[in-house]
Amino acid sequence: MKNQLPAVRGIVIAGSGKAFVAGADIRFFVKAIDSGDLDRIVRFTRAGHDLLNEIDACPKPVVARVHGLALGGGVELALACDRIVATPKGALSFPETGIGIYPGLGGTQRATRRVGVGLAKWLIGTGELLTAEEAKAVGLVDAVVPHEELDRAVREALSEASAAPARPELSERHRTLERFFSSNDLVAVREGKVDAGQDASLVKAVKRISAKAPVALRLAQELIEKGGSGKLEAGLAMELDHLLEIFRTRDAYEGLSTVGKRTPAFEGR
Repeated sequence: MKNQLPAVRGIVIAGSGKAFVAGADIRFFVKAIDSGDLDRIVRFTRAGHDLLNEIDACPKPVVARVHGLALGGGVELALACDRIVATPKGALSFPETGIGIYPGLGGTQRATRRVGVGLAKWLIGTGELLTAEEAKAVGLVDAVVPHEELDRAVREALSEASAAPARPELSERHRTLERFFSSNDLVAVREGKVDAGQDASLVKAVKRISAKAPVALRLAQELIEKGGSGKLEAGLAMELDHLLEIFRTRDAYEGLSTVGKRTPAFEGR
């Protein structure tokens, strides 16, 4: 990417309403599956990858200004930026495994590089909605400031964007979650084959995972563990390679078509 417009010193990406980005249009996926045109989903996702890769590779510093919800693709957009600055009203989540799919716009890869394998499996496996403060505590967000200080903090983030984000010192709760999910299989957790003990955070996480789609959990874990250890480009290619596999499942259609209507009943196929 050429360094055009030298007068522009940085780029800020912000939502225009109550949310930063509330995620993709679920109806688009349902219509594509109904029509048998899964290639349309692949083309859409590839275009999304191209856009986020352009943001990631931009020679100008890019900061995500998060005020409100960032769900699914919204988090993936923010993660493609150099820095993420949020207000206390910011909230972030990967809800995909609860609707039968996995984060396919770089979420399994950029989240893993941000927070590590264990916490990425926790976030994507459970779909936990994090407050901006907790997102900062695990390293998903770089700064949280009151709304009236947001523009100042964004300017500071633009000036610091050339350095790699620093990982925070994790709390004991987050270290426990990191250890548990680093060493346990998500599908085994869903099937009740892993003992969470008496730890309240682990019990809550296991309960949440029990309602997720098995194939989505398996593929998300594979992408996090295999794709997250090499070059980003290779990991992103792995996400794209599994798109047809996940969108051909009955669980994907079940999860996507029941959003806002009822709790999906996943079959593991």
